Order: sequence, then structure tokens, then C-alpha cells
Amino acid sequence: MTIKNHSTREYTGIVLERMKHLPIGGKMSDLPVHLQHESFVRVGDKNTGGPNMRLLRLEMDKPALTVTQYIFNKFVHPTEDRYITTREAACLQDFPVEYEFCGTLGQTQMQVGNAVPVRLAKAVAQEVAKYFERRNIGGEINIASFFTGAGGLDLGFEQASNEIAQFKTSFSTDIEECTEATVKANRPHWNFKRADIRELRASEILQVIGKRPLIVIGGPPCQPFSVAGKQKATDDPLGMLYRDFVHNVSELKPEIVIMENVYGLAQVKTANMIDRIYKSFTSIGYEITHRELMSADYGTPQKRRRLFFVAAKELHYFQFPQPTHCETVNLLGLPIYEGAGNSFIDLPKPTLVETRSRR
Repeated sequence: MTIKNHSTREYTGIVLERMKHLPIGGKMSDLPVHLQHESFVRVGDKNTGGPNMRLLRLEMDKPALTVTQYIFNKFVHPTEDRYITTREAACLQDFPVEYEFCGTLGQTQMQVGNAVPVRLAKAVAQEVAKYFERRNIGGEINIASFFTGAGGLDLGFEQASNEIAQFKTSFSTDIEECTEATVKANRPHWNFKRADIRELRASEILQVIGKRPLIVIGGPPCQPFSVAGKQKATDDPLGMLYRDFVHNVSELKPEIVIMENVYGLAQVKTANMIDRIYKSFTSIGYEITHRELMSADYGTPQKRRRLFFVAAKELHYFQFPQPTHCETVNLLGLPIYEGAGNSFIDLPKPTLVETRSRR
């Protein structure tokens, strides 16, 4: 089988020297001073300027930190002196090895970095399945998916299907052309429509599905709330797209809604986003709860934290998933966290492509 999105390049100069001197689990500050990026050079109590260039060598048996779209200058392979490939990053996000990401290198890295880890999504979806079982609802359960991206949240629901509840994404949408290509290449039956949610009408969605979806899922853009960014929140137009998501929920009237976002949403200083989201859902007749979940707790080889909001008319039937993995040996007998390097150890060597080295 040909492995897609699995290419690397030859590194030279100081980039290669940094990698050669980077210990297992090491970061930029662990390098000799003459190899550290200039933003790490300190004068007194201050760095000389610019944000710190992150450089981390992954470990075989320990989970990675949060995967972002900046794969090319962050994660170094555990045993090789190169950055990890897009495919290896996708393994850290639990994507099936045959799942192809379409677009330029930067676009594929963006899709992987922005995705919901599939195993984390599956853990939540399994509890949604129990929610329907408690309500004596079974069979094919249609899903309308917003801000679908590469489809990590949808894949989690797909994998959580069981004899009682068979989850089916019947409508999906996003604004990016590259995500459209990715979804159509891998899951054409998701009925993807590229659109701006601010211009999307519920009547269009119902026409595609043919009936009311029982579940609505989605993750409004998280950049305005990320702790890694400037947290402009509602000062950024993208930070208000959750309102359009809620508006579609009010018209589609699903039984349950799953909305995810970065954990930094709860830390925004310029606006009480949690309170705003709660009021938005309660104003349309839904009860709502939320919880921060750690992906490594559910078998993902990555310590990625996400906020999950769950809204329903009968919310007492839903429970958040209990962890299936643990960081250290424990009395419950849970398996230890999955290791980053072990997640892609069976991949073949990546294809070498010619390109200029980044400094």
C-alpha cells in the first residue's frame, strides 16, 4: 500500500546540527547555547526577542505534546534527525493510515493540526450512543457536521457505531477548499458542501439529509481562543461563529449537540465565553454542560486538551466518558498512555523530496 502524506527532505546546516544534538524528549533549551535559536539567548532576565522557536524530540513510549500545523519546525522524529512527516503527525491524531489529506504541504499540515483526535472523539461518541440507548432510540442515527475540517470528530462517531446505534454523517461542511477535497476523497457519502456557515441555511441541510438530524457536531474556529495565540476572542470575527452554529441548531432541532473547542476558551480574559455559550443554548431550549478532556486519557499518543460542550433537551441521560488510559501505574489497572513514536513505528521510511532547508 502506498503511504500518502509521508515525505521528508534532507536537512543541513544548523537545522541538522540542532537535531543531532537534541536528546530524546529534549527541547531547544537543552541544546548547547551556540545551537539555540536567538529567541532563547537571554540578556539578564529577558530573551533577546521574538517568540521561542519550539523544538521537541518525540519519545517512543511517551505521548507527544499538542500537535499543531507547524510540524516542520516543532516535532523531531524519536530516532531520526528529521522533522516528522504529515502522516506521522496524523498518527498522533489517530487517523487511519489510509486516510489521505489533500492540498499543499502547508494545507495538509493545517488539516492535521486542527483536527480532533479520533480516539478522543470516539470516547465521547460512545457516550452519545449510550445516551440514545437510555432513551430507547436506535438504528441509523444521522449527523449534521459543521466546521468538519479533515473529519476527526466524524471519524470518532463512525468508529463508535455499534449494534444499537449506527452513526452516519449525512451532511458535512467547511469553508476550506482543501478540506472539501480531503473529505470527498475519503468519505464521499458525508455529502460535503463547502460554504460559509454565516450563509448556510438549515433548509439546504434538510434537503440533503431528507430528515431532521438527530445529532449536530462541530468545532467553531479555535484560533481566537487558543492560549498559543493572542486570545482576541469576540474581537475576532471568527470568534463569533459559534452563534451561527447555535442558530443552525435552533432550526435543525437535533436530540443532542456536541461542540468542541480549545481549552483556552475557558481562559479568555476579554469575554466570559463559557457563560455566553451557555446562554446561547439555553435560549433555544437546550440544557448544556461542558468538560475539559485530555486525549491521552483515551488512548491518543498525544497530550491534547479540548473542551467539549454537550447540549440536549434531556441532558441527564448523558455522561462524559471515563478515562481508559493513565499516565502511570494505577490501582484501576488502566493501560499506560500510548507512546508517540510507537504510533508510527510500523510506517515505512518516508519519501525523500528535494527542497530548501528551513532555518
